[in-house]
Amino acid sequence: MHTHFYQQLKPFSRFSDFTVSGNYADCPQEWFVVITDVKGSTRAIERGDYKVVNSLGVASIMAVLNAVKTESIPFVFGGDGASFCIPPDKADVVRSALVATRIMAEEQFDLELRIGMVPVKTILDAGEQIRIAKYQVSEHYQQAMFRGGGLGYAEALVKDPSAGNPYLVNHEEIEPVGDFHGFECRWNEIPTPHEETIALLIQAVEEDESSRDALFMRIHAKIREIYGAAEEHRPVRAESLSLTFSLQQLAGEIAIRTAFKSIVYRIFYTTRLLFVLLAGKYMMAKGVQTDSTDWGSFKESLVASSDYRKFDEVLRMIIAGTRQQREALCGYLNRLQKTEKVAYGIHCTTHALMTCAVFDYGNEHVHFLDASDGGYAMAARELKQQLTRISGHNT
Repeated sequence: MHTHFYQQLKPFSRFSDFTVSGNYADCPQEWFVVITDVKGSTRAIERGDYKVVNSLGVASIMAVLNAVKTESIPFVFGGDGASFCIPPDKADVVRSALVATRIMAEEQFDLELRIGMVPVKTILDAGEQIRIAKYQVSEHYQQAMFRGGGLGYAEALVKDPSAGNPYLVNHEEIEPVGDFHGFECRWNEIPTPHEETIALLIQAVEEDESSRDALFMRIHAKIREIYGAAEEHRPVRAESLSLTFSLQQLAGEIAIRTAFKSIVYRIFYTTRLLFVLLAGKYMMAKGVQTDSTDWGSFKESLVASSDYRKFDEVLRMIIAGTRQQREALCGYLNRLQKTEKVAYGIHCTTHALMTCAVFDYGNEHVHFLDASDGGYAMAARELKQQLTRISGHNT
């Protein structure tokens, strides 16, 4: 029963119900929390490598999902990394997959991927919780949501700079076995359908859980009041999607998918990728329908399965709107911040960035969205600064 805990969770269908405590169930204490993040991601983004940072976050997701194979596990993409909860019988294969991802990040991009694993029992013993829900985003995509403080606590343990940190995965003792099949980064950056696209992070600092729920409910209602319904502020539209044929833009996928392979295989993969892109563009334009995929409606299916809003103790959203709407939202959040109810971060740009996990083109594909030029990672920097100020006021 514990192995299939997440698979057995009943999903909810309205995003606003992420505030409903009854939708969440306790993660089994035998499980592990896995944390990945690109160390020094802010510096990498500042030198223009924001697309690589995103790619490594999604690559770690693909490596883990391919390692656990048919097992359904909860995870969340955070821009420069990801968080997972896994059953104990998958711990060894996940360690091997992430060690391979770490080596790939260093060899292909000269970046360090930090990987850690924390027993859920350790988190519970510290007085934190990990509660998980399942949101039905579309017919074929279910998204995990988290609450209880446990993910943040696990991340702090993994990022502890002390020598001999026991929660970091020691890559020297583990055989790397990584499969990045299904990782794709083939779309041009997506222009905002309005004036701008923002990456938004909001964290409630109320101590009482019911107070946090009520606050998030009001905040989400305010976002809808300012930006309109999801269809109005969703940052990706089918008509704005276009495949890229630029080898420079495709370099990240090529490097990840051909990691540990020969130069001959890299040439083969690159040639095949360009052919696949040409075929895909033709089939989508002509509305070709195969046994497994309706290419005429693929872009609409992609939009429906885009990961542009989520909750993992922090409300994370990629929103398209106007400057006036952003200023109205900031004014509202600033008023909440003055009473030390929330901390938030916003990064504003003109495009969204999409990185994909494709198991099959018919039904099983997930599309991770971030704002360009650093998105979530840059918004997180502002969020952390506000949290530090609030913490200083309370000491």
